[in-house]
Amino acid sequence: MNSSEYTPTTLTMTGKSVDEIRNRLWQEYGNNYRIIDQQTVLQGGFLGFFQKSCIKVSFVVKDRGHSEQEDFSTAKESIIKNSKVDYSKLVVKQYNELTGMMAQMNSQIEDLKITSVEKKHPSIVKIEKLLEDNEFTHAFINMISSKLKNESTLEDLNDFEQIQEKVVGWIGQSIKLAPEVYYKIPHIIVLVGPTGLGKTTTISKMAAKLILDAKKKGEPLPNVRLITIDHTRVGAEAQLRKFGELMHVRVDKAESPVDLNDIIQECKDSADYIFIDTSGFSPNDYDNIAKMRNILNLQGFSLDTYLVVAASTKARDLKKTIENFSLFNFNSVIITKCDETTSYGNVLSVLYESNRTIAYITDGQKVPNDIKKASVREFLYRLSDFTVSKVYIDDMFPEDE
Repeated sequence: MNSSEYTPTTLTMTGKSVDEIRNRLWQEYGNNYRIIDQQTVLQGGFLGFFQKSCIKVSFVVKDRGHSEQEDFSTAKESIIKNSKVDYSKLVVKQYNELTGMMAQMNSQIEDLKITSVEKKHPSIVKIEKLLEDNEFTHAFINMISSKLKNESTLEDLNDFEQIQEKVVGWIGQSIKLAPEVYYKIPHIIVLVGPTGLGKTTTISKMAAKLILDAKKKGEPLPNVRLITIDHTRVGAEAQLRKFGELMHVRVDKAESPVDLNDIIQECKDSADYIFIDTSGFSPNDYDNIAKMRNILNLQGFSLDTYLVVAASTKARDLKKTIENFSLFNFNSVIITKCDETTSYGNVLSVLYESNRTIAYITDGQKVPNDIKKASVREFLYRLSDFTVSKVYIDDMFPEDE
């Protein structure tokens, strides 16, 4: 080994983050350093107490007067200088040496890339696991992780209780509730969505709630009419007519756009609310969805349309449902069957990603008790394994209901 060869000394530096240390290294050494290791350590405190986490980086300072590029140039000159003596053998030898040098340089670059990547903080790993257990989508989880990384100090991340509160707050902010909208009389309400999600039961609940709320307040009872255009599900019309008999509400059936328009025209001056129950189709049944949309093409009337989805619907299926039923121009979403699942992350994620609002949730078969306006707090209460208190949630979303 050449006695003049430069041997770098391993040095260390500590700081709050890798970025901070890199800035300090650049100010002192420019680009003439290389990080070889990094780790999280405890520092300060008294007798082992009150210590804080920090980042410790090991690095070496490169020889300013000597570089791999100079080695390359020197070897190149040597080839040219000795080209007259056994040229072919020398070329092969020097080529092999150069290849080895380049491989070493590439390896050092890759090592630098690896050591420069910050390890994911344990609190972020725990949050990601909680979100996965609550069935939030990967896109939503990545969004939360990025916010934690970009908007939290190391001290923040070390306080997992505070991090949980921050994440629950972000989830709450991502939930958009349907605003109150007042429609001209008659208020025509339409429920659409795939089959088997409880649209007929939900319409019965909504109509019954209007009537019973008026009774409780001592107000005049609203004139409610029910119309079904569901001619595919056996028993749908009978179910609606049974409810109509119990609540003294008239039920009509329409089989075509002409039928529906005639019924609407007949009751438009007397009805306060008109509920329309539709056929349920697979999100992939484009033809029948289009036909049903054609039936609902009422001229001169504004439709208050809701998409009905189940709380347990898989994220991929829900995205497809929203996409294919969007031709109804639905205003908001009603989430049914909330009593049949403990995880709502799939629905909340997709509705956030598609910028859709939530109007009502249903969680049982009782009419009209098991329907209520959507509540941010209610969804946050139902998050599994988060240890954030209801008091904190109530304080964060005081105007929720």
